[in-house]
Amino acid sequence: MKAVLLALGTIGLMGQSAAVVLGPRLGALPDGPLLDSKDHLPLLLGATTPKAILAHRATFRDNLSKVSLSADVKARWKAFRQPFTLVVVFGSWCGDSHHQLPDLLALEADPNPFIEVHYLGVNRDKVVERAAWPKGCAPQLVARVPTFYLFATEPGGGQKLVGSVVESPPHAGQSMAEALVELVEHSTAL
Repeated sequence: MKAVLLALGTIGLMGQSAAVVLGPRLGALPDGPLLDSKDHLPLLLGATTPKAILAHRATFRDNLSKVSLSADVKARWKAFRQPFTLVVVFGSWCGDSHHQLPDLLALEADPNPFIEVHYLGVNRDKVVERAAWPKGCAPQLVARVPTFYLFATEPGGGQKLVGSVVESPPHAGQSMAEALVELVEHSTAL
């Protein structure tokens, strides 16, 4: 009987997320941040802010310093007058997130009051807790990161998913900032 219970306990532990580092008691969550299973660096999980993202890993700051937004892209971003919610699901461990997220951070440096931006960090399993999604935005199944989900605000305050950009800009040579501006422009025309 002990052997069966021990085997079942071992199977249960094997099913835990690889990012969970066992603490002093077997099965206890660690003190402090969860660590990535591959690079062993802390993970940024759940709803977060641009400030926290930039403080989290130097690669975000380094890549932001390389972003150069054209006056045209900035003006187009500032011109939107229809309310939208942009939700970006990213991985602090993800190379594509390291390269694509800084474009949105650069756009957000001069925010448009009509575009509410939310940042949701995920582990390698890409699961976003239902409660982390902004109010009115239906939780989405995330297959790749970063994914930028655009929701239009409907009369009565509801949110309708109107488009997304997954992992990288859809056109060769296009920056993520340009892709996001085009996504919003296309959605305002609907």
